[in-house]
Amino acid sequence: MIREITAGLSAAFIFLVMIFFMPWWLTLGLSLGGYFGIRLLFPHTHKKVVVELPEGITEGAFKAFLAECRKKLAFVRKDAEAIKKLSFKTTVLHLCDLGDDLMSNFEKDPDDVRVAQALPDRLQRLHKMLSAYLDLANQKSQSPQTIRALKETEKAVTKAVNKFEQLHRRLLENDAIDLSTSAKTLDNLLDFD
Repeated sequence: MIREITAGLSAAFIFLVMIFFMPWWLTLGLSLGGYFGIRLLFPHTHKKVVVELPEGITEGAFKAFLAECRKKLAFVRKDAEAIKKLSFKTTVLHLCDLGDDLMSNFEKDPDDVRVAQALPDRLQRLHKMLSAYLDLANQKSQSPQTIRALKETEKAVTKAVNKFEQLHRRLLENDAIDLSTSAKTLDNLLDFD
């Protein structure tokens, strides 16, 4: 990101300074050359992290799980964008953010997938529920039953957000416990005198 900002700012600076001394097309060429030159001088580094998959889960199954979760999460996010009631929209978007955090956590620690095997199914159910909610909410005239159904849906989704927060918290606590254990182990190894 720093590389991109530096390259962009230097290209803009070159263009703004040189425009007074050269034709615009030559100045544009120099600024583009400066932009790509800086990007070539400082190439982007990809850090590949090797993680071990838990026993009984193949690489294909793990990738399919992540892809399915991301697909369902995208549907839920699209539903959230269509919700007009701001407080409920914020709640659903928070759920989507928690889902994104869970996906990142699963990529770093695939062993956590065992805790969330039902996640794609839950996300699919949320998507169906939100789709039905949007259909009802967009009706011009709403009966008392419709209003009650909308409120019940909002309560159910809020409860789902609480469950997502609990899952997220539990996974973070497991990571903290693992880190503490590793730190204590290292401390014990270093304290050998």
